Amino acid sequence: MSKSLGRLDAVRNAKADLNTQTATVTFKTGKPIDFRALADAVDKAGFKAESITIWATGTPNVAQDGKLAFTLTGTNQTFPVADSPQAATLKNQIGKEVPLVARVQFDQTPATLVLGDASAKSGTEGMSG
Repeated sequence: MSKSLGRLDAVRNAKADLNTQTATVTFKTGKPIDFRALADAVDKAGFKAESITIWATGTPNVAQDGKLAFTLTGTNQTFPVADSPQAATLKNQIGKEVPLVARVQFDQTPATLVLGDASAKSGTEGMSG
């Protein structure tokens, strides 16, 4: 699985732990992240990516549609943030660079960040093979 993830252009390093069925992925600066491609790479390796959780730094902002968004530092990619009590707290940080932990809804276009998944323990979770 590490090799499959490592072939993606945005991936700097990928390390899979088959015992915990998780993978930790770090990304190249300046390369856009395609979360659907990450999930597909896991699937091609014979596993099933059930969830992706990110640990990132970036800047919360208000998108053109008036909804909360988060711009990842290093990629300048902006992702919508799903409404939640944690998102309301993040709105108080607009314009400031802050750390964030979020589950990625990678089956949506664009991928959406969901805050508050405290059970997350790794960069790609829930793989089964």
